[in-house]
Parts: sequence; C-alpha cells; structure tokens
Amino acid sequence: MKKFYDRELEMRQLREMQRQAYEDYSRFVVLTGRRRIGKTSLVYRLLEETKAETPGLYFFVGRKAEATLVRTYCEEVRTKLGVFVPEGITSFRNLMQLLFDIGKRRQFTLFIDEFQEFDNVNAGVFSDMQDLWDKYKKVTKVCLIVSGSIFRTMEKIFKDEEQPLFGRDDCTIKLQPFTTTTMREILGDYKADYTNEDLLALWTITGGVARYIEQLMNNHCTNVKKMLHYVCSSGDSYFIEEGKSVLVQEFGKQYGTYFSILDQIAHGDVTQSEIEAALGAKSLGGQLKVLEEKYGIIKKKRPVGAKDGSQTVRYEIQDNFFRFWFRYIHRYASLIEIQNLPALEQIMTEDYPTFSGIALERWFRQKMMESCRYRTIGGWWQSGGVNTKGNSDEFEIDIVAETLDGDIEAYEVKRNPKKYNPARLREKVGMMQRHLYRGREVNMKGLSIDDM
Repeated sequence: MKKFYDRELEMRQLREMQRQAYEDYSRFVVLTGRRRIGKTSLVYRLLEETKAETPGLYFFVGRKAEATLVRTYCEEVRTKLGVFVPEGITSFRNLMQLLFDIGKRRQFTLFIDEFQEFDNVNAGVFSDMQDLWDKYKKVTKVCLIVSGSIFRTMEKIFKDEEQPLFGRDDCTIKLQPFTTTTMREILGDYKADYTNEDLLALWTITGGVARYIEQLMNNHCTNVKKMLHYVCSSGDSYFIEEGKSVLVQEFGKQYGTYFSILDQIAHGDVTQSEIEAALGAKSLGGQLKVLEEKYGIIKKKRPVGAKDGSQTVRYEIQDNFFRFWFRYIHRYASLIEIQNLPALEQIMTEDYPTFSGIALERWFRQKMMESCRYRTIGGWWQSGGVNTKGNSDEFEIDIVAETLDGDIEAYEVKRNPKKYNPARLREKVGMMQRHLYRGREVNMKGLSIDDM
C-alpha cells in the first residue's frame, strides 16, 4: 500500500507534540499498539513530512549487543544531524547524553522503535533514560517518540509506579486497527467494483490491521477465495506463522495454557465453565483475568443492562485476526505440519459462511461505535425463557444499543437477509422489555451483508 491511509488524528497529535517540543521544551511520546498495526509507518511519515524543517533520527532496538546497536545509532546521528560523533561511544547512556547536549542548541525528533527490547539488551537503559530526561527535558528541544509492540512490557515500563520511566511520558497514543470507512477506501483502491462479500472477507481475516491488509492487497487477493488461498499458500505462509510469533512474544513460556483457552473461545466455548470443562481444568479464572486485564486480548461480554458484578459473562477474542488464527491455523496445525494445505483451505472455505456471520455482527458493532451516536452498544440474552410453543428457550438479541438521545434499538444480524424473522425478533424484544426496558419503545431491524 503506497498510499498512506487514515491516521489523521494520530498525526495531528504527533505534530502537536513536536511543535511543543520545538517551541517550548522537550516532549516524550509513547506510541503503542499490537504488532503490524502501523506504528513505524506512522512515525516514518511524520519524519518524512517534517524533514525539510527539522531532522529526524530513527533507532531500531534489535536483540544485539548494546555496543553494536550504539555504533549503528552513532552513524545515524552523524548522517542526519551532520555533527561530529567521537569514536568509541559504546553505551546508550553516553550517546543520549551527547544527543541531549545537541538538543540544547538545535531541535530534532528522535524515534526509538521497539523500545521495550532494551529490557533484553540492557535493562539499565530505562534508569539512564529517566536520569537524563529529568535533567535535560526543560533545557532541550527534542521530540522523543518511543514505540513498542509487546503490550505487557510497554505497560510495565510506563504504567508501573515502581519503574523508573513511570509518569515521564507527556502523551501516550495507542494505535488502533483501521476503521470500517478506511477499509472501504483501501479495498476500493485495489478493486473498484468490490462487493460487500469482499469487504466482509477482508474484515474477517485482517480485522483492520494494516500489515495484513497490505499483504493481501499487494498480492491481488481481493475476494474471499483468493484471500483464503493466499493464507494457505505454503507451510511458511506469512499468516500461518504470524499468530504464534506475535503471541509467544507476549506470553513467554506460559503461552501453551493461554493458547488452549483462546482456542476454545474461538470455537464457541464462551463461558468460564464451558472453557474449564473443555480443557479439563478446575479453575481458569486467573488466566482469563490475565488475558483480559494484562494483555487485553479477550474481553467480557455481559447482557446490556447487567451490572458489572453479574456472573452472566461470556468471553470473546477482541482481535479479528487472532479469532481467525485460532479457529483455523492453531486448531489444524497437524495439517500444516504434514503440508496438507489443500485440506486446510477446504475446511476454511466450508466453514467460512458460519465464521464470517459472527464477524458481520462485529462489523456492525464497530461501525456503530465509529458513528459516535450511541452511549451503549452490546447484546442481550436470557436463558430459561419459554417460547410460544411452551418449550424452554434461549432468548438472544445480537445488538442492543441506546442512542445519545435515549432511543433504544435492537438488531438481528443475518448474512442472508431472507433469514431475518421479524416476528421472532419482536418476541425476543418483548422478553427483553419485561426484564429491562419496561414501558419503553424499542426500534427493531434486521441487518445483513447488504447493509454493510
């Protein structure tokens, strides 16, 4: 994707931090977001757009010896700032000392990518940064931007009160997946006559993550058949390896248990008791809490109107790509191991209508969130009701939302609009009204792939 999409708000925030740093004194920006979301591309764009005004430095923190990294950084400083950097600097602290001394006389932007990797190179760097930042911030004009992809480590570095860099950042930006509007724009640029089925496939597989979309678009995969075929194109396919490489970085050695839990959630075991029964575990409450609160990979779903302490809880994987990866790649790893990728592609193709139906519901929720018209968006369910035939029934409404004006809306989501049953939705809404919106009017509608 040569064209730069979206990110207007984040670019304005970075520009403002840069302006304040240059006109007032140094600013410290932390840029976070899951891997492949586009953090590096965003800051590259900033540096490219502002290079005529002020120079920008780019330091990538790889897992190398500190002295090796610093030699690379010194060359970047010589080239971009055009200043003398003495030979023999081998520590990051000494290099930062030099940069802050330069920052007293001139303004520039320093971007440190994968900042959390210093924890593996030399954890003392964080204390050195705190010391130098506290000393030089008010007397220099440096816009310092650091980014990181490993959520738990970045959270620890900047949000843990016991860590040296706690509270040092002036601004934290968390980059999110592309909006539904931007995804339309991207697909339209690569396939002017795209269908809603094409758009749903792109959303179902990538979840709006920039790098995944780029991979598919650059390989001319603009419909579901081509997308699924590309995912299964080889045993070392980008998509096949991606889920594990991203999550093992997050979870470390404990990834096995977490992978098992996520696998069950992706396949429909959505309550704690269902997950525990499937895995033969006594209690997984602690692991579920970690996945939700520490990693932000899953989230609790409660019926609209339920209190926070309610035990009527379901879990879902927040990231569409991880849902896709656990549903197919992780679950059928044995097929990949023996290179039977045609069989994997067939499984994906046959299951896709069901799986994408769930993704369609998430699409509509996301679209509603982006409209900023609502104060509440969720679902509603009630077990153990009695249907019109007198049988025990499960009452569930896909989307229930309350607008800022107080109007209540209820939606039934079906891929095929012919499967929408208005009478059944009215029955469900009637049950919900008896429990929740008593005496209030509820606007009802069916949503399908035609409404995307």
